[in-house]
Amino acid sequence: MIDEKIALITGCSSGLGYALAKEALDRGFHVIATARDPQDITLNHPRLHPRALDLGCEPRITEFAATIKEEFPHCDLLINNAGYGLMAPLLDLNASALQEQFQTNCIAPVTLLRATMSMLNPGATVVNIGSVSARLVTPFAGSYCASKAALHALNEAMRMELAPFGVRVLLIRAGAIKSKFGQRASRELGALARPDSRYASIAGAMRRRASLSQTRAAAPDKVAHQIIDAAESTRCPRELGVAKGNRLLALFSHLPRRIKDPLLSRQFDLHALRRDLGND
Repeated sequence: MIDEKIALITGCSSGLGYALAKEALDRGFHVIATARDPQDITLNHPRLHPRALDLGCEPRITEFAATIKEEFPHCDLLINNAGYGLMAPLLDLNASALQEQFQTNCIAPVTLLRATMSMLNPGATVVNIGSVSARLVTPFAGSYCASKAALHALNEAMRMELAPFGVRVLLIRAGAIKSKFGQRASRELGALARPDSRYASIAGAMRRRASLSQTRAAAPDKVAHQIIDAAESTRCPRELGVAKGNRLLALFSHLPRRIKDPLLSRQFDLHALRRDLGND
């Protein structure tokens, strides 16, 4: 029986999830680190417990939770980190692509919480990794921004509803963090690319948006340190902004639409497309 602190962290194969697992290990936690393929988790530590978890399937999440309940007596820290960015024009997305985006980014964290709630004793902390993109919606990232906005709203309800049980909830408003996020976003964009897309002439702008989060991105180990510091604090905040650009982009999101929309339109070449179509 494990009597020490236990953390459950999703999406630990690389980037922030890997850094969070390492930081938690450094602080004395036993870490249940998940990925679709646990062999992708390259950390090696006696208190590391790699496990397979497919967040795209509710029965597998429930089955995973039942398994770890048999092995671990409690959970002190649950970090919903796994997620990805689907980058494409909304007109080029089918329903299944949108559903998968929402399933992974905002439905799965709630499913996992529900399945593991009996492990969370008073004093435990749930951390949801959100994004500044929940507040600053940009062209070609509508589905990702919407999924993170939904996660932010769910986090608010979660925070209020778990308070009577002594479980704290922390939302992370993340900016740019160095990871494989841009690589996956570019792959997703490539897979969805359609030669008959209305946006084919500005495909370069879509590719820029897919890799934008990796421009001057923050080191994940520094961000992980901030997050677990806050999660372990006796005065755990409700929300924490981390990484490059989180403050500036949050401020930008409050600009009037008459200023913000033209700036984003130029950034992502929509003004040029409009001109080419003769709709100026």
